Amino acid sequence: GQTLIVSPPFRFNARVGTRTFKIVEADSDASFRAVNARTAEAQAAPRNRYVQTYLEGGETPRAGDLRISVIAEGDPVIVGSVFVHQRTRS
Repeated sequence: GQTLIVSPPFRFNARVGTRTFKIVEADSDASFRAVNARTAEAQAAPRNRYVQTYLEGGETPRAGDLRISVIAEGDPVIVGSVFVHQRTRS
């Protein structure tokens, strides 16, 4: 996979039925961590770097395609965590 830094804004949304609600929107890793009641040390940690692998059905992105992200560096609490994202639209 490729390594990248995800740039702001950072959002956390929740979907209930067919409705989506914005829970958090932040303009930096540090401010997103602050909203999550993280310590000053965690807020000062370097930006997260992700190694991503794409599992796609072809050259054209489609709804249902998957992206797997592993946090390689940054926030010590979540380094090593794996996230699976599913594309919701083409």
